[in-house]
Amino acid sequence: MTEYAHAPDQQADPGSDGGQRVLGPWSAMSLVAGSMLGIGIFLTPSIVATHVHSAGLFFGLWVVAGLAAIAGAVAYAELGTMMPKAGGDYVFLRRAYGSSTAFASGWVVFGAVFTGSIAAMAVPLLTYQVPALLKPIGMGFDPAAVVLGPITTAQALAVLLVIAVTALNALGARLGALLQNLTTVLPVAVFAVGAVVAVLTAEPPPQPDIEVSALTPAGLAAAYMAVYFAYSGWNAVIYVAGEVARRERNIPLGLVGGTLGIMVLYLVMCGAFMAVLGYDGLRQAGEAGTAAAYALGGPMLGWAMTFLIAFGLLGTLNGTVLAGARVAYAMAHGGALWKAFGQLSPRTQVPARALWIQCVIACAFVLSGTFEQLLNLVSLAMLAIGALTVGAVFVLRRREPQAPRPYLATGYPWLPAFYLLASVLVVGVMVTEAATNPSWKTGFPLLGLGLLVAAWLVHRLLPAPQG
Repeated sequence: MTEYAHAPDQQADPGSDGGQRVLGPWSAMSLVAGSMLGIGIFLTPSIVATHVHSAGLFFGLWVVAGLAAIAGAVAYAELGTMMPKAGGDYVFLRRAYGSSTAFASGWVVFGAVFTGSIAAMAVPLLTYQVPALLKPIGMGFDPAAVVLGPITTAQALAVLLVIAVTALNALGARLGALLQNLTTVLPVAVFAVGAVVAVLTAEPPPQPDIEVSALTPAGLAAAYMAVYFAYSGWNAVIYVAGEVARRERNIPLGLVGGTLGIMVLYLVMCGAFMAVLGYDGLRQAGEAGTAAAYALGGPMLGWAMTFLIAFGLLGTLNGTVLAGARVAYAMAHGGALWKAFGQLSPRTQVPARALWIQCVIACAFVLSGTFEQLLNLVSLAMLAIGALTVGAVFVLRRREPQAPRPYLATGYPWLPAFYLLASVLVVGVMVTEAATNPSWKTGFPLLGLGLLVAAWLVHRLLPAPQG
């Protein structure tokens, strides 16, 4: 065994304050809101409607998942103000559980979730939204056309987009924050106003009699996971905590305020989708935002909705690039990644090398086309990592009762316990489903948990990266 494999659990936290403190309250909330407001809110309602068959249960899932996100946000806010360093979960888990757990979670979060998410946003943006926006003005292109070997036009352009957003963030956190604010405020404002108008004025079409399958625990868990995906991003600001000004105030404000605002927006938007399309129409809509826009105002309003979705996706992509690199930065400081990636650019004070290694991995996923399978693979592992992080609040309160805590989790212990309970129930249902109905579909997410365990074991055996 190496010294690295058995690094003391109570060693100093990795990472540093990291860079300039340029992110204020609006930037913190915009990062959270923009990271959440992606394609999920437009794709997820249709998925949920196929699993649950009453409006009450449909909205109940959005409320429960939203409350779980808020419960997680208050826990992360306590940890983020207690350890205001770049890296998020990696930093918290290292202090609470030791270096092996941090290593495993860090590689899953950075090596798969963030990089896979970047690819999963860039490719659809260039496959669906951008061609649809350009077609009416005669500038459309075929996203499936092959440009080099197996590489399609959409993949090639997605690579260029990822490089461009990375380059912008490498120029400084202030520019990344400015782009985040711009790509969040406009979509949020327009979606909110449009959704309220639709709820108040729309008349749903007649609903045909459609035979639906019975509700099952597995279907309910699948619906919850879909909604939880739409809320993903609620913890985004903790990854750049070292660059937040007045952290004791702005980290909780960004996490809780941003999450609460998006929860309200999601409920109003789901109400608008249902008001315009009806429940059965929503079930068959696929992408609900554009379907509702076409139903309300025809091609012109449909084009406007496509533009806003694309604009919001750009904000989510930027927020993911901004946050993900800070995980690699913290991992380098903690000995889980080569030290070179833990350096800040002397000119811009951002982890430029970490940004570019993230860019390379994300572009590889874009070109491979495996990112969707990757995200499905690690979805359950991510739920487990979130539960471990929220559990760290309980661990550290008991182990380090005198440690400075500028913010104490609201509703402790009940809200954090609610998050843990919801996560454990979902994991339990999915494990039970895989055991009782074994198949590739039910077992695939469990492989992600296996990868998490395997990474933990690898840390016990391999030496630390050098250089």
